[in-house]
Amino acid sequence: MTPSDLTIDVRSLPPPEPLEHCLEALADLACGQRLHMLIDREPYPLYSILDRDGFQHCCTFEDPHYRVTIWRN
Repeated sequence: MTPSDLTIDVRSLPPPEPLEHCLEALADLACGQRLHMLIDREPYPLYSILDRDGFQHCCTFEDPHYRVTIWRN
């Protein structure tokens, strides 16, 4: 993680709020920045949106939550 990376914590938020917060944060993501989203469950609906919009992502389970890292190629 670099100092310019952004982190949002959407744990405990009901759907669709995590998705909405993520998309808002991505709109402000600068070139070279990564977004780290902490979430209670793996956000499967988000992945097709990221693929469609040209983002790369990786998801890791960090008990008891998931960390989704998102960046542009």
